[in-house]
Amino acid sequence: MLSISCKKDKDDPDPQVPVFTVIANTVQLQGGGEGLQFSAKCINEDVKMTEVTNTSPISVKTFKYDLDGKSYTKNSSIPLQDEDVAYFKELGTWNFTFVGNRTSDNESFSVNATLSVTVK
Repeated sequence: MLSISCKKDKDDPDPQVPVFTVIANTVQLQGGGEGLQFSAKCINEDVKMTEVTNTSPISVKTFKYDLDGKSYTKNSSIPLQDEDVAYFKELGTWNFTFVGNRTSDNESFSVNATLSVTVK
């Protein structure tokens, strides 16, 4: 009986978990007052996005935005609402959950990110 074994020089690296950064732009609401429009970038992966859910810090309202499986390259801007939509400006930490697939291997992910909104 003969047994042969091979050892890799290096282990295969673990697939990267997508990392998202979120920014907010202040806009004027049609009814008056200030609102927020959000966008994000995945800074380490190309991704195919399913949806993003965000939760406001004060009213704790949850908003879901469908991204319809659209693909985004690393560091490209991902809108987190329609162009004509803005959220009431609430100060504090907004929470986001990004759901999609990595483009490289089609593995699904659900990743959380936060953004602190302060007075300017």
